[in-house]
Amino acid sequence: MPRIYARNNDPLDFCRAHMPTRDVAEVLYGGAIVGDGPDGRGDYYDYDAEHPNYDWDTVYCERCDVLLGERDN
Repeated sequence: MPRIYARNNDPLDFCRAHMPTRDVAEVLYGGAIVGDGPDGRGDYYDYDAEHPNYDWDTVYCERCDVLLGERDN
């Protein structure tokens, strides 16, 4: 699954069941908002960003707190 970076540069990871669509993510995480972001360096929103290998790192779904694994890579 791709990683979402919210407008404020927070990385958000989701399991397959809870990954929002691109349109929903833009509304929820600020991609549709135009501006310079929280520190004046730009809007960090990114829908399809690189993420760590979920098999090797301890990353949990933002919605259901399940540990992400190989199926979510």
